[in-house]
Amino acid sequence: MGDMVTRDILLLTALAGVLLLWAAIAFFLWRRARTQTARLERLQQRVKFSETLIAIQHRRPIWVWQDGRIELPRDTRNLIGLIDMPARVQDLFPGGDAGLPPAIQAPLLGGHVAVQPVAGTPVRPALLIECQKLASGSVNGHAGPDGPATDPDWPDAVWWVSEVDSRDVTTGEGPAMADYRLRELRMRFDFYPHPVWVRDRNMALVEVNHAYADAVDARDPADAAQQGRELFDRAPTKAAEKALETGSTVRERQFAVAAGQRRAFAVTHTPMGSSRVLGVAVDVTGEEEALSELSRVLESQSETLNRLRTPVAIFGPGKTLRFYNSAFQRLSGLSEETLDSGIAHGELLDAMHDRRRLPEQADFPAWKRASLEQYTRLIEPEEEMWHLPNGSTYRVVTQPHPLGGLLVLFEDVTDRLALERSYNTLIAVQQETLDNISEAVAVFGADGRVQLANPAFATLWQCPPEILKSTPHLSDLLTHLAIDDKAEGDERLLLNDLPAWVSGRQSHAGRWHRADGKVVDFTLVPLPDGAMMLTQMDVTDSFRIEQALRERSRALEAADRLKSEFVTNMSYGLRTPLNSIIGFAEILKERFFGELNDQQAAYVDDILGAAGDLRDMISNVLDLAVIDAGALALDIDTVDIAVIMREAAELAEGMASKSGIQIVCQVSETPCTVQGDRRRLKQMLYNMISTMMSIGQRGSVINVSFANDDSGVGLTVAAARSDLTPEDRDRLLATLEVGGIPEGSRSTGLDLALVRSIVALHRGRVMLNAVGEDTFSLTSWVPRDPDPEPDPGPDSGRGRGDTPAALPASVTVPQDPA
Repeated sequence: MGDMVTRDILLLTALAGVLLLWAAIAFFLWRRARTQTARLERLQQRVKFSETLIAIQHRRPIWVWQDGRIELPRDTRNLIGLIDMPARVQDLFPGGDAGLPPAIQAPLLGGHVAVQPVAGTPVRPALLIECQKLASGSVNGHAGPDGPATDPDWPDAVWWVSEVDSRDVTTGEGPAMADYRLRELRMRFDFYPHPVWVRDRNMALVEVNHAYADAVDARDPADAAQQGRELFDRAPTKAAEKALETGSTVRERQFAVAAGQRRAFAVTHTPMGSSRVLGVAVDVTGEEEALSELSRVLESQSETLNRLRTPVAIFGPGKTLRFYNSAFQRLSGLSEETLDSGIAHGELLDAMHDRRRLPEQADFPAWKRASLEQYTRLIEPEEEMWHLPNGSTYRVVTQPHPLGGLLVLFEDVTDRLALERSYNTLIAVQQETLDNISEAVAVFGADGRVQLANPAFATLWQCPPEILKSTPHLSDLLTHLAIDDKAEGDERLLLNDLPAWVSGRQSHAGRWHRADGKVVDFTLVPLPDGAMMLTQMDVTDSFRIEQALRERSRALEAADRLKSEFVTNMSYGLRTPLNSIIGFAEILKERFFGELNDQQAAYVDDILGAAGDLRDMISNVLDLAVIDAGALALDIDTVDIAVIMREAAELAEGMASKSGIQIVCQVSETPCTVQGDRRRLKQMLYNMISTMMSIGQRGSVINVSFANDDSGVGLTVAAARSDLTPEDRDRLLATLEVGGIPEGSRSTGLDLALVRSIVALHRGRVMLNAVGEDTFSLTSWVPRDPDPEPDPGPDSGRGRGDTPAALPASVTVPQDPA
């Protein structure tokens, strides 16, 4: 069973092979038959073509191949006088009377002549031989049957032999030749790719070619000419009439719709004698579009250049000014009429030279010639600097223009050069400054290298200057240092952290404590260009002084604390015996244990007065101690300023009467209130009066007044002192300012100190001034509503001369009526 299957498979395989072989043989035979059929068709076409030409034109062919083979009919052989049928080109030129003369062999084979006349001999008539090359694979303008002339079955050329009389031989022309030339011209005319037409004297279409017929959608050229279809709608015959009238060629540009598109044509009208006009239309739509685009580009370029602040001038190939913008007009100093007139380049240079708008030249004619020579020698752009007499400087770039001529650009670099000079000067000043300042400065680039370092930096870091000049990396610089950090409390070590800070562009400021005892304040900040600047200042001396001052401040604070404790303890310790003295003196004065004589009564009054003064002084000391300790709390309430002024004046009347001083209160009828501690404000006003009583003379007047505005109230106490020179007045003010006691005064010096403390608690200011030549004023300004956040400033209680807006510029003290 298996053998049978194998045998069947082999049989089927053999049968398939036979079928494939038969198919291959059949395909080969079919292709060969097709090739032979095509060859036969070509030969038949060639024979038909030859017979047609011979019958119509009375010409006989000689077919010539590239390899020298020839074929010709028998009547052609008889016409040229040969007996044997020639097979090669050489057989046509045997020499003698038969055949063709050998002299024309080279011209005919080379294709150098189109028509060759041959004189007659006894055995052949006069002949005319026309040589036609068939290299394009066509015969008489028509495509060959099998493409190009590389086909070995298709000849390379054909020689047309015709019999002519003697006149035709001498002139090379004749009816046949004329007829041939006419047909050839008509063929060329018909197959010309552009529309061509002929008009008669009446401008009617006589003849058109196929391109014209296609353009006007006609069936054929005859139909287009018969129907008179015009290619152009706008004045189609006007230019033709002018050409016929003038007898010369007329050119124009017309637009027509061809193949559904609007096309541009360059039309040429050429007269043909006196009755015909030949018209040719060449499609120049691409050229027209390119010209339109170029025109739009030039217009846009002109508009753009005219808006520039940079002067621009364009000179044409004729060395005349073709374009300029308004900036160039300002630069040249010439009027627009002059520039618009197409001024020559040389004349423009002369005009600008006369107006001193060109750089000064030792030999201006030579410089001018060199400038004009750029039209012929300039290939690449050239630039030069113009330093004008008016101090401005221009960078001038001259380059060839794409359309011919020169394009000149002017860039005003006056400001840039001035900035460069200023920049260079600034850099030099900065460098000189950095080299001479005591502060150490160093700049590290983004790559960590030292870009800049002044001598102070080299000195502070104990680094040789030659190392810094080599722009070392920070890590390399640290290896050359002979100094080290010194840990100071929680201070971080500068040398260990500096590389990380520089690479991370982190801002840092701090104090560097070095092992050699120096203390350096440093600041590391990033710069806009990516670098880091390190500034350092040696503050060793100031650090030591600061430490000494801090130790002294701590000592003073301790002493002040001990003084306050001592004063407080002593004040409270003095109150008990003082109260006993006052109590027993009052018992004696009331005569509870018997009468006193006048001398004793006077002694008791003195005891009570002295005890009262001592009690007030102790109270003031205690108040100051409490205020300094920050333990005094104000009892804020609405306070009538007029009421506390009268009460304070009444309290001071007794002391004033003993000194022969009169107190005058100037109280306004308008109510004036503030938010404050009534008791402390009254105490403040009383102490102000007491202070000014120490200044006033016996018999003088103390004037008490106030002025107010929306922000606060100014309380002023003024006293006159006419026996002081200007130097004494300044000395008195200085004494009171520092809390001193004027010579011969009953004041203890605590009054003004207490006034300042109370005013400071109310967020106010105290001013002590000299008004006029003999008047002193003490003013306390208190806000209407004390600010809960204390911000009195460093001079809040000691202002001198900075009178607030609400206070009068001066205080008028009335004359003593006595």
